[in-house]
Amino acid sequence: MQISADGAQSLIVDVKVTQAGNDSEQLAPAVERIAARLGRKPRQMLADGDYTNRRSIEAMAELGVDYVGSLRKGGAEKDNTGTGRFITAALVYDPEHDYYVCPGDKYLRYEGRQKHKSGNFFYRYEARAQDCQSCPLKPQCCPGNQHRGRGLLRTEETAAMIAFRQKMATPEAQKQYRRRSRVIEFCHAWIKSKLGLRQFHLRGLAKVQMEMLWACLTYNLQQWIRLRKLQAALLPG
Repeated sequence: MQISADGAQSLIVDVKVTQAGNDSEQLAPAVERIAARLGRKPRQMLADGDYTNRRSIEAMAELGVDYVGSLRKGGAEKDNTGTGRFITAALVYDPEHDYYVCPGDKYLRYEGRQKHKSGNFFYRYEARAQDCQSCPLKPQCCPGNQHRGRGLLRTEETAAMIAFRQKMATPEAQKQYRRRSRVIEFCHAWIKSKLGLRQFHLRGLAKVQMEMLWACLTYNLQQWIRLRKLQAALLPG
């Protein structure tokens, strides 16, 4: 279930039921539906990490929509073992010679380029097996490598991705992002708690879409009544 709400009043402006297994490809279609319904694109979109990926970021840039989102770190940037394993940031890249230097002062040299299904290009670097197998830092660096040296992938960043990362590093962008949960999570919580819709009663995309439309219409009517009362209370006299 995909819901989009406006940032000013938390009114729902788009709802779509899909059979997609995750949210990663749902941002651009939502913007297109909003533009078709309202006659113009939103100036800004806020979404969480499930929607934030290279394809969505580049699509928003192409559409001219200011996108604010939480970009999750890739697997290469995580300590997946939970044992203090050296992350990619612990290895220093030398752009002049195009290699990485590990904490043990060994070189990870360029091994080739590969294209991911997302369209990104990855550049692979790998240390010599004999350097890693005899290194005292191996338990912290590549404990699972028995016959190869430590490897890593360097991603070729696009202009849109670089601009997005720079923007999201600013306090202003982080402040804007914090508005997301207050706006959209309220919609979900209201539908679940007030309407009790925690599980669909119907089957089939068309029927489930209809069920969600009625739920969102009910939510919007309740919001409209609340806003009208608030407006009346603020009028002089």
